[in-house]
Amino acid sequence: MNLDHDNNDKGKPVERKIKRIYRSWDKFINNFEIEPYVIRPLLANSWHRCLRMKVDPYAPLGELCFLSSRQVKKRIKRRKILIDAAIPFMSQLYSFVKGTDSMVCLADDHGMILDVLRDPVIQHRTKHLCQNVGSEWGEAIAGTNSIGTTLFEKKPVQITASEHYCQIMHDFTSSAAPIFSPENELLGVLCIIGLYHNVHPHTLGMVVAAAKAIENHLINQKTAYELLIAYNKVTTAIETMNEGLIAIEANQKITQLNSVGAKILQVDDKDCIGEYASNVFGPEFPLLHVINTGREFIDKEFYIETAMGGTRFTSTAKPIKDEFGNITGMIATLKEIDTVHKLVHKMVGARATMVFDDIVGNDPQLHALIKRAKRVARSSSTILLLGESGTGKEIFAQAIHNASGRSKGPFIVINCGAIPRELVESELFGYEDGAFTGAARGGRPGKFELASGGTIFLDEIGDMPLDIQTSLLRVLQERQVTRIGGQKAIQINTRVIASTNKNLAEEVDKGNFRLDLYYRLNVITFNLPGLRERPKDVPYLTQYFVEKISRRLGQASPTITPEFYGCLTEYSWPGNVRELENVIEQALHLVETDILVPEHLPSRIYTPRLKGAKGAEKADKLKNAEAKVIKSTLLSCGWNISRSAAILGISRNTLYRKIEKFNLTPENSPVKGVVERSKLDDG
Repeated sequence: MNLDHDNNDKGKPVERKIKRIYRSWDKFINNFEIEPYVIRPLLANSWHRCLRMKVDPYAPLGELCFLSSRQVKKRIKRRKILIDAAIPFMSQLYSFVKGTDSMVCLADDHGMILDVLRDPVIQHRTKHLCQNVGSEWGEAIAGTNSIGTTLFEKKPVQITASEHYCQIMHDFTSSAAPIFSPENELLGVLCIIGLYHNVHPHTLGMVVAAAKAIENHLINQKTAYELLIAYNKVTTAIETMNEGLIAIEANQKITQLNSVGAKILQVDDKDCIGEYASNVFGPEFPLLHVINTGREFIDKEFYIETAMGGTRFTSTAKPIKDEFGNITGMIATLKEIDTVHKLVHKMVGARATMVFDDIVGNDPQLHALIKRAKRVARSSSTILLLGESGTGKEIFAQAIHNASGRSKGPFIVINCGAIPRELVESELFGYEDGAFTGAARGGRPGKFELASGGTIFLDEIGDMPLDIQTSLLRVLQERQVTRIGGQKAIQINTRVIASTNKNLAEEVDKGNFRLDLYYRLNVITFNLPGLRERPKDVPYLTQYFVEKISRRLGQASPTITPEFYGCLTEYSWPGNVRELENVIEQALHLVETDILVPEHLPSRIYTPRLKGAKGAEKADKLKNAEAKVIKSTLLSCGWNISRSAAILGISRNTLYRKIEKFNLTPENSPVKGVVERSKLDDG
């Protein structure tokens, strides 16, 4: 396998991947090192087995271990039932890959080839390999390959290019699936081998389906109807695929269409087999372009008109060619858009990770909110989360999602205030191919479409532009979206959770937010309290963050002094829990003696006392100024402690301590000295 030239394959992802695997193979062969981010565990384990069995990675494999003629006949006789059952399915499977430089092999439970189907081209290209009846392909002889590795793993395996242990196999991809008897005995292996750059992306799926059909045939075998049953089992095998499959001959006749494909295309599969595709789907049916042009495509999105209205799907299609390069037909797999979206979410991690147990705090009002949120999570109602920045609105949103029936669906986050105005609509609703300059080829689904079946979290909804609010209102009302540049509405099943740190009612009065959208969002509302409203949680959260961050930093948790707790409790925390976590992390980077003291805190939270006469004088001035501000605030609020504490940005307990500290009393109170809390009118 020549991997030294870059001119022809430059920019091709498949070739780059093959090269990367080859470098990992070379590193293992020479240095016995495995690159786990390139080589999957199954391969790594097989390579190590080959190393222990002293398999020569540079062996020619031209004369694999051959048994005597008598032994071969004995082994074939032993598996005659398997061979008879497999031949029709092998023929059908071979018809799908004929002309793609591939061969179909059947091996017994020891890896000996029992039967092989191939055309002269692939026979010539593999003349340096011994893949005739009687040759053995167990790992101990041929290294890592789909037959031997499948026998060891007892599950379907696909080995591509340099994933093979022996270098002579690096130009091929081999896909194999085990075949079990009704008693769950491993009988053998069904395999497709071909040049890696010509292999259909769903070859392994076809092999698995055919192997399953053979197993089913062995269970239901009827000698008199063997050929008929073989055909039916191939059809059944295709039906076991979780994707749609359609096969069309060069004359445009439909030869295969499973029920999944019929459902996606909104037709009856029984009415389509043997019919011309242009008669069933119209002359512009996009899959016919594969036959007309000979060009394949991968995961391309289509929309076609049908008698039931229309259907949107993605398809991967490949032309089938004979040994002379003539197109004999095409085969395509079809996926529903929802299935594609679920795969995307799984790959990119569009999931919620937080649950209600991750919300830390002992405050009663916080616990009441959590209890209510758990109850509300079971519905699909729209939720509006209100609260200052740093109060944990997204954590609440994730917890609600994970406590709902949509927990297995996607969780998509949109920060309405962070997306450029001109991109908001395309991000939310998607766009079609050519909708605007710079649009991705083939179009792109929007976040509402991607979130179907799950939850979309619209963070900072108060910052959404007014013109986009109109489109959002329409989506919430009609439960469907229309992509930019599109004509067809797409139904969605998406729960909406919105959040903001703004007062939306005031924003409506100012003309910054639509009243009808406000009512649509304000179905179930949660007001998340700021940290200053639950001061008793400050010490609890402090201890929690000290332990959590210390573990992350790989250091022991330091001792927290009462003075440290005191400074944190007296601070107003405009940034709420997020600010507290950042302050604790900063302090842990400064601590040197395993004891957290106020000096480790930022100056906005703690200022060291001034020393000396001038310092004392300045301190007195600051003390008098503070007392004057507190007294003035209390007077303006009619000595209402809650309102005064809110204006001053401190907790009620802190305000009580300062009233005692500065010996403050109501102006109209005859009582001198410290005022008892019970005598203060708290409104």
